[in-house]
Amino acid sequence: MTPGREAYNAGGRIAAWMNTPTSPLIGFAGFLVAVGVFVGLAAIVGGVAVGDASVGIYATWAIEHGRLVCAYPPAVHLREIPSIARPWTTETPFYPIISGVAAAIFRIGHATPFPTSAQLGANCLHGYTTMFRWSVRSNAATSTLRVGYLSGVVLLGGVATYLRAARRGWHRGSLLALIVVASLAPVLGSIVQYFHPQDLVAMGLILAGGAGVLRGRWVVAGVFIGLAIVTQQFALLPALAFVVVLPAKARWRFFVAAAVAVLVVDLPFLVATSGRAFHAVVIGTGFSPSLGGTVLWELGLHGPALFVAARVAPIVATGCIAWWVRHHFGDEVLSPVVLTSLIGVSLTMRLVFEVNLWPYYFMALAVSMVVLEAVRGRVRSSVVAWLITVTLAFDPLPGIFQSNAKISDIYLRLDLSEVIVGAFALYVVVSFLRQRHRWFWLIWTVAAAAAFVHVPVIDVLARYVWRTWLWQVLLVPSGLALVAAPGYRMWSSHPNGVDQSLDVVGANAEVVGDDGTSRIP
Repeated sequence: MTPGREAYNAGGRIAAWMNTPTSPLIGFAGFLVAVGVFVGLAAIVGGVAVGDASVGIYATWAIEHGRLVCAYPPAVHLREIPSIARPWTTETPFYPIISGVAAAIFRIGHATPFPTSAQLGANCLHGYTTMFRWSVRSNAATSTLRVGYLSGVVLLGGVATYLRAARRGWHRGSLLALIVVASLAPVLGSIVQYFHPQDLVAMGLILAGGAGVLRGRWVVAGVFIGLAIVTQQFALLPALAFVVVLPAKARWRFFVAAAVAVLVVDLPFLVATSGRAFHAVVIGTGFSPSLGGTVLWELGLHGPALFVAARVAPIVATGCIAWWVRHHFGDEVLSPVVLTSLIGVSLTMRLVFEVNLWPYYFMALAVSMVVLEAVRGRVRSSVVAWLITVTLAFDPLPGIFQSNAKISDIYLRLDLSEVIVGAFALYVVVSFLRQRHRWFWLIWTVAAAAAFVHVPVIDVLARYVWRTWLWQVLLVPSGLALVAAPGYRMWSSHPNGVDQSLDVVGANAEVVGDDGTSRIP
């Protein structure tokens, strides 16, 4: 049997397994297992970190105790608070609502009386300092941070909902996707490194909105997207894409539903805080003081020019791409593969024009890749390689050691690159000994060893060679290509209409072997 034929058979077996339907009961059990994997892995590597919790934890406590006026207090007397607990910006309201309700249900800090209105001051003038002192006395911070685990439940719920809509039921590939998403380093890093659970919640809501679009439930889709926008502003990108590609009648229902959801969440905070919540509502945490390092930062832009390039340009680019997709695909733009590709491409526009590039910024793109593979019923070697590379390049997990370190974690940080590269080197050697020529993995292993394996001389050189902007140039365009290629390939192969046999639903699975050949069984 030729190596190419063996590769095809292996790819065919994997595709057949992924496209095997399963029962709703097994699907729900798989979802619970994925939640357990998410919580378990996060706990193993140190648990939730303090990170940037200060940007939203005060709003959580204010909402928990029904003091909306203190959700966004005046930024005064902050020098009286330790730097790690000092808010340098504020986040949008929806995640604090979720965590505040959860904190009230679990009665976090209720053993110690919450500050009175007099103690908080007129218009909550002393809100930050007073709530911080209360949190020290009540030890509420640790328990409040643990509420962040709920963000994984929302994300996995969105993934499950989207895949059920795209695949018309549960399949084994969907269960695998849930486990993989729960294990992704950028996903875990969102809570165990910098504590940005709102990013996970927003991604889950975006996928839930996408599921509504696939099912033709425009109002439901609009509500979920609206909630995503008031959770994290990057949700504006897929929201705009949906507005552009939806049919005219559906577009208005979707837009109005999203706008109502935004107003219902934001307006009470704007009124209660006399407009102090405006920055959180409009800007959020996405355009805050940065360390730079990206291509855009290296251009030396400042002020309005930087804002236009970093925040307006992604929106314009997303709108243009969505218009092109709508123009070339027509009504088939709402087919699962094309829509999933569009979601991934729109979310990647943030990375293209970003001022910062933190590890968890890759979460949305990584999740989109995994969901796209599950929708198509196949696994590309290039996607696996990209996910591993972004994990090693941006080291999304070890950054947690600053606030929730364990000795075992430090050894994990030192050994992670060697273990992963060594495992694939062994895989390549065994494959060649069995006359299965894995050229792709051979090239990747050599490149990964040169970039990531800890050798003293190479490590010194890497500090000067592997800049953030270089990783952005390597990883962002390649990630963009991986999420865009399936949809574009469908259009270019069938310019007069999308071939529905490539839009995997049920038994119509595209089988692609490691040799790059494609067949429809």
